[in-house]
Amino acid sequence: MGAIVFALEAFLDTYRLAALLIGVFAVEYLARKQGFQWDETGKRTTTQSAQVVAAGFGLGAAVVLLMVGVAWGAGLAQVTLGSPTLVGLGLGVVTPLAQAARDELLFRGAPLAMMKDRIPDRFALPFVALLGAAPLWLQPSPSLVGVAIAVVTGWIFALALRAGRGVLLAWGAHAGWLFMLGAGTRGGVLDVSLGAGIWLPLGYAEGTVAWVALGVVTLVAVGASVLYFRPRPSSAPNPSEAQ
Repeated sequence: MGAIVFALEAFLDTYRLAALLIGVFAVEYLARKQGFQWDETGKRTTTQSAQVVAAGFGLGAAVVLLMVGVAWGAGLAQVTLGSPTLVGLGLGVVTPLAQAARDELLFRGAPLAMMKDRIPDRFALPFVALLGAAPLWLQPSPSLVGVAIAVVTGWIFALALRAGRGVLLAWGAHAGWLFMLGAGTRGGVLDVSLGAGIWLPLGYAEGTVAWVALGVVTLVAVGASVLYFRPRPSSAPNPSEAQ
């Protein structure tokens, strides 16, 4: 299914947003057959669901802002305020939302739904973190650091999916990450000029700034893991066993 979705995106390169949306609907249809649910609590209203997505978006964007801050503090980046336009911001947000929805469904939501009650999270979560980096290996000569960033962020999104009891939080976090890493640092919010490497395309991330990014997301992943797996009162279910 993944190969078909990405082939469709390549075929409709000029209409990328349309390809992404078609991919979302196709993957969701198949995922629902495996028991996938956007909201596993079954209790959130539309407004509450939107708030969860927005909270995730802010968290994902904050990770990129932290990367920018560290790179700027180390003298590896020049940062100025962007000059956003309404249309630019709109497209800059909608496309990441569509891509994040497709990727979270394809690489984490659907696989975890299939593995539910079959494979423990201690194996399932690392697997889906690695799975999300698979498309990068299809690119000619991908960079090691770029693949590593994809794996680590995939782990963060997998934890968000479990912690959020559904894909909404992870969807928002992934979209916020994509937005800020792309349009958000290219004039949408900030204008960031990297002087020692590149972050995008992620498969070809290189240079000192790429390793800085890997260091930042690794620290975030460690912090998220500590919070997620922290000991809880005996009356509270272990998060890795709750699903």
